[in-house]
Amino acid sequence: MEPAFALVIPGGSKLEKEPSIVEIVDTELENSPSRITLLREFPETRIGDRTLGPYRMGQEVELSLWIAQHLVQMGYARFKEEEQLTLNTLSTTHYRQTLPASNQIPELPRSFYFQLRRLIKDLKNLEVKDRTKARELDKALALGWDIVNLRVKKIASLGASGGQTTEVTSKLTLEEKALFEKVRQNVESWKKDILGSETTN
Repeated sequence: MEPAFALVIPGGSKLEKEPSIVEIVDTELENSPSRITLLREFPETRIGDRTLGPYRMGQEVELSLWIAQHLVQMGYARFKEEEQLTLNTLSTTHYRQTLPASNQIPELPRSFYFQLRRLIKDLKNLEVKDRTKARELDKALALGWDIVNLRVKKIASLGASGGQTTEVTSKLTLEEKALFEKVRQNVESWKKDILGSETTN
């Protein structure tokens, strides 16, 4: 018997306005491949014009993340450890951001903010059922905000200084690259307005 559940394809609405960089990144990453391990048998199931399964318990499969998330939420599978951001890995990332290594920006995984949003969302859902998760949620939010604030300061400074773009942006996530470009363009435009001519760095 096929499991009864509804899958909503991401990115299928809000055509009336231009999507934000977060929406663009989320849609791209939700459709990226993700590895899961089956915790129990999953029968062959049709979703639109595609077929999932059958999968056996213990089998490792690679699926689009938005499909994998549904199987995990339904208790059919779990994500591979390297596919998940945890409080421990978030703490490690935070530590690296606080090291006094000049003005360099430590490289972040391309999907870091996407995974951070997922972690916070998951903890909020767990907190509704288990109030002991409130402390974990508070910690994730505090670490997340601290990482964002530390990196935004460096990105704003580098964007305003007109540094070497390729060298700077190679360590930034897609969301951060968008911020860097906005800062750089706005500062250059402001300089030209002030001086009334082409500027030099």
